[in-house]
Amino acid sequence: MAHALVPHTEWFLRSPSILLGTLAVILIYRLCLLHGLAPAPARWAAAAFALSHWIWHTSSYLHPDGFLVPCWLAVLLIAHRCATSHKARHYALMGAAAGLSVLCKYSGAFLVGGLVLWIVLSHQQRERWQHLTIFLLTVCIVASPLLYTQLQSGFYLPQTLSTLSRIEGIGDPLARLFFFTLNPVLFASPLLLYLLYRGLVYAAKQRELLALLPALCTIGAFLFFALYRGQIKGNWILPGFLSLWPLAFSGSPRRWLLTAVLATGLIQTTTIGIGLKYPALFRAAAERSGLDQSYIGLVSSTDREREPSFAWSERLCEYRGWRIFAAELEKTVHAQAIDPQLPLLSSQYSLPFALAYYGSTNRNYFTVDDPRFRDLTDFHVQSEPHDREIVLFVVRTGSTPPVSLLSIYPQRELIAEIARESDGCAPMHYRVILLER
Repeated sequence: MAHALVPHTEWFLRSPSILLGTLAVILIYRLCLLHGLAPAPARWAAAAFALSHWIWHTSSYLHPDGFLVPCWLAVLLIAHRCATSHKARHYALMGAAAGLSVLCKYSGAFLVGGLVLWIVLSHQQRERWQHLTIFLLTVCIVASPLLYTQLQSGFYLPQTLSTLSRIEGIGDPLARLFFFTLNPVLFASPLLLYLLYRGLVYAAKQRELLALLPALCTIGAFLFFALYRGQIKGNWILPGFLSLWPLAFSGSPRRWLLTAVLATGLIQTTTIGIGLKYPALFRAAAERSGLDQSYIGLVSSTDREREPSFAWSERLCEYRGWRIFAAELEKTVHAQAIDPQLPLLSSQYSLPFALAYYGSTNRNYFTVDDPRFRDLTDFHVQSEPHDREIVLFVVRTGSTPPVSLLSIYPQRELIAEIARESDGCAPMHYRVILLER
């Protein structure tokens, strides 16, 4: 929507995420006050939230958590109203906000599951089923576009995500549990993570079901994926901690601890921000230490050919240099008198999306052999390009067109090799190939 209003203006494209992140800080402060925190500790909690890398990260660009977090915080605020008023309209409002949470991200369903348990376990029998029906009916109405799509496709897309963030080098269940427990430290500083786990323990002891059950449903679901399939990513479980946030800062924590939480969060966020702005500061150290190559271990073998980055230093540069790269591609196509309307394909998803945004030519862009985009941009479910005798294929140097594509276009001709360059980043080379029937 932002792009439709003001096309090709990056600051405006990011503005909804920034505004939603700001709203989330206000909502977390309000949630802390509703939990009985005094204004001072509520401000500490909101500041720790705002300075965490997770919120800075997801409020900077188009990330689903940037939308999920304020929606879920709205659910929690309305749930407190439900706990005291028991009015039907409040349960309908809570269901609407919960439905939006599911629309934002699939993991919102685990949070909603926690609310269902809260209604069943904490409400009087006479009104329990009435309120549960109102809540679930509203959730289903709001989330109906997603539910319809998934039922129509046999829940195809969630199944394709089964390889996402699978760390195949960790097979031992205890090792997976260890990494699952500590992995959120990439998004929340160690001391903040300690407070959140402490809030989880406190909620369990005090039987704070509204805070506890959504957290347990989310953590439990992703713990299962971690132990069973080795899928481990820190920010997946953090939405479950939002209901615990006020409890993490209750009980009058010592001032030195609160100061340390803010300081470590600020240091972590600032360090990553500086790394993204000035990648040369960290690239040499990462390459010398051998840490750089550990990035690929976080990607499953199935997804490695689709990944835009193969190292931490490349990850820092993942969003840089695309405008110039797109212009160089257009110049190459024009110089070789190639039809500018030829469809452009790639097996690495960042290429068609980046070129579609920054490119100046009106052409079709497609991913290839990536089931995550089957119903959006995948070549094999589109009919239009199949009647074209020639297509353009762009891929990182060292990768080749997939076998499935070569069965359609067996002839290939290397047109050019173009580097994507930006200050402080190592050049990333890409091959432009002409494929013919």
